[in-house]
Amino acid sequence: MSNSPSHNTRNRIRQIDAKQVWDDLVKGNEIAFTYLYNQYFDDLCWYGGRITGDKDLIEDCIQDLFVEIWKTRNRLPEVHSVKYYLFKRFKRKIIRKLIDKRKVPLISNVLEEYNFKFVFSPESDLISRQFSKDQQARLLKALNKLTRRQKEAITLRFFDGFSNHEVAGMLSMNTKSVRNLIYRAMVALKKDIPKLMLYLLISDIL
Repeated sequence: MSNSPSHNTRNRIRQIDAKQVWDDLVKGNEIAFTYLYNQYFDDLCWYGGRITGDKDLIEDCIQDLFVEIWKTRNRLPEVHSVKYYLFKRFKRKIIRKLIDKRKVPLISNVLEEYNFKFVFSPESDLISRQFSKDQQARLLKALNKLTRRQKEAITLRFFDGFSNHEVAGMLSMNTKSVRNLIYRAMVALKKDIPKLMLYLLISDIL
């Protein structure tokens, strides 16, 4: 068994560092601003890519988000998780732009009406390390058979490293509902992939 820190442990360490950088940004430190932009650009691109294939729109949203953050730095809130704050603001921004382009319905609950496709990040070494190409294809097919909410919850929880509470905030649900949602997703996955594959996937991410 590997002695290297788990995905979530590395994520928590990263958040501690990011919190200090965020505090420096609020004070007007341009280096801190640039660091956060570079640190989270790829993560935001990949998250946006699960919602839409419009790469220009995704990058425009990221640019707009960070421009707004810099302009309003004196009024930014104190945050517990920089990544969560960025992801939540980014999600709302990208969906609003999709509304403008009419790529999602213009209805009252539009934030719940977007598509969500499960994709593996090129930087996700845990997937390439644990599974063969055929196994990866089988796993991806099984994951994309889940409901949109299940796919997003699994992605946010196990691949992006968010807590159940944070996933609840991203999906506008309560924490208990998120736990139930993830449980149902796991039950569904067990029907399509071997239990060992599912165990390896989750145990390496946790």
